[in-house]
Amino acid sequence: MSEDGSGGGAAAPAVSEEQLQKAEAYVEAEEGVVNRLFGWAGRLVTSIAVAMSLFHLYAAIAGAWPFTDFPIITTQPLRYAHVAFVLMLSFLLFPLSARFPNRIRWWDIAAGLLGAAILVYAIEGGEEFTDRATMPTQLDVVLGVIFIILLLEATRRTTGWIVPFVALSFIAYAMAGPYLPPPWTHRGYDISQLVGHLFITLEGIFGIPVDVSSSLIILFTIYGAFLHHSGAGKFFIDFSMALMGHKANSAGRTVVLSSFLLGGPSGSGVATTVTIGAVAYPLMQRAGFEKNAAGGLLAAGGLGAIISPPVLGAAAFLIAEFLKISYLDVIWMAVIPTCLYYLSLLFMVELDAKRFGAHTVDFRQELTLAQMTRRYGFHFVSLVSIIIFMLWGYSPTLAVFWSTVLTYGLSFLTRETAITPKKLVRALSDGSTSVLTAATTCATAGIIVGVVTLTGLGLKFSSIVDRLRRRQPAADRDLYRADRLDRRLGGAGDRLLHYLRGRRGARHDQARRARLCRPHVHLLLLGAVGGIAADGAVAVRSRRDHRRRSL
Repeated sequence: MSEDGSGGGAAAPAVSEEQLQKAEAYVEAEEGVVNRLFGWAGRLVTSIAVAMSLFHLYAAIAGAWPFTDFPIITTQPLRYAHVAFVLMLSFLLFPLSARFPNRIRWWDIAAGLLGAAILVYAIEGGEEFTDRATMPTQLDVVLGVIFIILLLEATRRTTGWIVPFVALSFIAYAMAGPYLPPPWTHRGYDISQLVGHLFITLEGIFGIPVDVSSSLIILFTIYGAFLHHSGAGKFFIDFSMALMGHKANSAGRTVVLSSFLLGGPSGSGVATTVTIGAVAYPLMQRAGFEKNAAGGLLAAGGLGAIISPPVLGAAAFLIAEFLKISYLDVIWMAVIPTCLYYLSLLFMVELDAKRFGAHTVDFRQELTLAQMTRRYGFHFVSLVSIIIFMLWGYSPTLAVFWSTVLTYGLSFLTRETAITPKKLVRALSDGSTSVLTAATTCATAGIIVGVVTLTGLGLKFSSIVDRLRRRQPAADRDLYRADRLDRRLGGAGDRLLHYLRGRRGARHDQARRARLCRPHVHLLLLGAVGGIAADGAVAVRSRRDHRRRSL
């Protein structure tokens, strides 16, 4: 694909496999895999990741038609096994520090095996193990403390210090209760009581956040990996360029449209930004956009993936689980905000184009828009299949499972998009490694949730906040508090789960829960905006580094 722009210049880049591989490598370094492993180490990690994906795919379909005779994996073993896989991969893929890159050290293997062995001990204990929650044995306490330390270290490696620090602060609060001033005071809990509640019961580490991660989030990351390896991302970008080419401000409109199409199945703001930016950023520069405006548009367009159906961000699954509503309802609530979000981006693009005097960039492609749609248009079916399956009455788990199967089958309609055995292994591996950051965050959030339920902090916090209602309208207060919390936590929308649980999780009345749906979607939107405003503009840094690497 070459360029005959009115502004002249070099040829516009096509979406080549080399560019996509470089973008993928950057995404792995930014929000996923840090160690790039080869040889026996690479084969080991790939084997574990593939086994993890196959395990969760089996857990999703076991007991459902047509696999009704398959043994069902119950809730507790599923959560334990999920966290065991996550710990092993986190320690193998994320180094202890930047001084130990691209190699697996003995302490990484030891930490991963120890974490998995502790969870095997918990699974083998069965009901007898969970019955000891109120009076754990000395061995239970020792193993529980070690496991919590390993979990905090895995979370530090995957997300940084913020989430582990918050979790440690809550643990300190649980232990120092008698020494705190009212209304924060409580009876206080020792190590054995904390271990019994956080490690042994399903109200702590293995609570609702891990349940969502093990039953929904990982299935969506597997689905996204299958879409990626079937060439859906490349098609969406090429389709947007073909549709918006030969028109005024084609570069800016292409970014918005491709972000909308790619962000929905991706669910990752940084991945969407980097994948599109590898091709669109040079295009926008040639069209006359100022570099900071181009980077800002790419960041805003990519981070819209957090609120774009059908995947959204991990916070959407938590909203559905905490409020006990259908995930399809969350999708419907996100449709209008998503459309308004991207329409506003189009409006800003038009203003920027006039301000910078952007000119038309023309393209010559091997395939016309009609030919491209006829040949690769089946990717649109994969894009909307999740919603269609849920409208047919399938649960979100089964909907994403069969959407993944459908994506795999449709990929064989053309030779270049076919998911061959080699691509299949890579897709299964990428599906597991992509969930590590969200999974460790959910597990560590279980510590926070467990302390909140154990100490009664949620009820106390609600009563304190309720005193302020006379001074500030409820809706404004909720949005203001959520925005401040999101900025302090670094802008990641998924971390709003702490606020969701502490402020809303204790309310089970159906009428109140119905009234809370809209504020929770507002929180999700604030989380998405926080990804641009308060997260250090990760996606903008991505574009800056891509300029340096001349992608």
